[in-house]
Amino acid sequence: MISISESITIKADRNKVWAFLSDFSISLQFNRFHTQLELPAEYSISKMKTFTIHHNFGFGMHEMVAEIVNCNPPFMLEIKEFCKEDSKKGFPHTTIFTVEESDKKCSLKCTVLGTYGAKVQDIPFKPILKGVIIEELLKIKNAIESAENSLKPLSPETINPI
Repeated sequence: MISISESITIKADRNKVWAFLSDFSISLQFNRFHTQLELPAEYSISKMKTFTIHHNFGFGMHEMVAEIVNCNPPFMLEIKEFCKEDSKKGFPHTTIFTVEESDKKCSLKCTVLGTYGAKVQDIPFKPILKGVIIEELLKIKNAIESAENSLKPLSPETINPI
């Protein structure tokens, strides 16, 4: 069984982090294993329970069902993923995102729990998965903070440029 937890500090309040995280059409695209998302039109994480994510873990493509197991806005989101055709194929796993706020900053923690089904397969995959999680968190941080920095209030200089 693989268990990895990584966290990152984001300069934004909890609600902005949650709004970004709950927009799956953007946030789930940052995981390099996700090759395609199939989301229902006008989805809402509070109403939607399952959707499809196509994965490529380096050992072939897998169509996986993603099920929202637990959703407690704006604090925690838990998604379980498993292969449609065989629950033991691919990398069945659970991803848990938690958001903690302190002093106009947030800590976004990502925990992944899963297995390829054998310790022999899990051992070489663990450092790869850790790198993917760190990369995903950095991309999320950069996207949120760059959006935060671009939303500056208008000043008199902006309105009267000459």
